[in-house]
Amino acid sequence: MLFAAALLMGALQSIPVEMTVPMPPRPARAGGRTHLIYELHVSNLGHAPLTLTRIEARDGTRTVASYDGEALKSILARPGTPGLPDRRAIGPGLRAVAFLDVVDDAAHILTHRLTFEPVTPTDASSVQTTVDGGDVRVGTAPPIVIGPPLKGGNWVALHGLSNESVHRRTLITLNGKTRISQRFAIDWTRIGADGQVFRGDPAKNENWTPYGAEVLAVADGTVSDLDDGVPANDPTSDTKAVPITFDNAGGNYVILDIGHGHYAFYAHLQAHSLRVRLGERVHRGEVLALLGNSGKADAPHLHFHITDANSPFASEGVPFAIDRFTLLGHVGSLKILADGTGWHATETPTLRTREMAVENAVVAFP
Repeated sequence: MLFAAALLMGALQSIPVEMTVPMPPRPARAGGRTHLIYELHVSNLGHAPLTLTRIEARDGTRTVASYDGEALKSILARPGTPGLPDRRAIGPGLRAVAFLDVVDDAAHILTHRLTFEPVTPTDASSVQTTVDGGDVRVGTAPPIVIGPPLKGGNWVALHGLSNESVHRRTLITLNGKTRISQRFAIDWTRIGADGQVFRGDPAKNENWTPYGAEVLAVADGTVSDLDDGVPANDPTSDTKAVPITFDNAGGNYVILDIGHGHYAFYAHLQAHSLRVRLGERVHRGEVLALLGNSGKADAPHLHFHITDANSPFASEGVPFAIDRFTLLGHVGSLKILADGTGWHATETPTLRTREMAVENAVVAFP
C-alpha cells in the first residue's frame, strides 16, 4: 500500500542526497541591491559517488539563481577533503557546501534543484538526474542598523560583503556544531592621503595609516566580553607574537551586547588601549579602544562583525547595515597622482544609507 500511494503521487526522487540550510538567509543590502547569503549543505548518503552539475535556487516556479560549470565549481567547498581536482564529485558519505548569494528583493521561500550526472538509484525504476529539496524560508527581519565603528575617511572594507571573501567561506566547528561567525565580517584598513597604507619601515606598526585609530561603539550596549594584554605582531613577519588558538585569535578584543540577541565583535585592538570594563554600559560613538595588530592579524586593521551569541566564533554571523557613509570608490578605481600629491577615485562619491560596504569599497564615515 505504501508503494502504491507513492506511485499515485508521482515518481519519487530517490537520488540519495540530503540538503540542509543550517542558517536561513536574512536580507543584506549593499549597492542598492538585496543579497540573500547562505549555505546549502549537500550530503551523499548513498553507496556510489555522485557528480553535481548544476544548482538552482528557486522561489516557487521562478529561478532566482543558478550555477553550473566554472560558476558551480567556484561556490563549492569540500570540508575535510582539500586539494580535490573537482569539488563537484561527492563520494559516498561525504558532503559538499555550496556558498550561495541570491540577489533578489522578492524571494520568500527558497527551494533548491540539484542536477547530477545520470544515476540509477537503488530500487529506482529508471535513470534520474535531478532532486528538489532544501526548502528554507527567507527571514523577514531587516538587518540591524548601526553606527560606524570608526570615523573619518579613506577606510577600505577588506573582505567586505562578498560571496568570495575569506570571512564568508570560513567554516568553524566548535562545541559539536559548525558555524560561520564571520559571514558578514569586514576588515577595516585605511589608506593615507598619498594612497599608501604605510610609510617608512613596515615592520613598525606605528608607520601604518590605520594604526592607533579610535574604535567606536556602533550602538548603545553592554560590554559582555573582552581580552587585553596580547602583544602586537610584526607586520613583516609570518610568526605571530603569541601562538594562535581560538582563545586568542581575536587578539585584544571587545564584545558588545547591543540587544535583541546581537553582539558586536571588535578584534586585533592595541594592547592596554581598552577604555571599557566588563559589564560597563556604553553609548553609540563612545571610544572603546585603539586599532592595533594583535592576534591572528597580518597588519594593523579592525576586524568587525555582528553575531547571534556572545562568542567570536561559536556563533552565527548576521547581516547589519551602517546608517550612513560616503562611498568614495573601490580599490580598483583609485588613481594615484603622478606628482605624488595624493590620490582620487575615478568614481563619483555617493552617500549610502542603511547598507553594508562591499569588498574593497573605500568609504568615509561621519
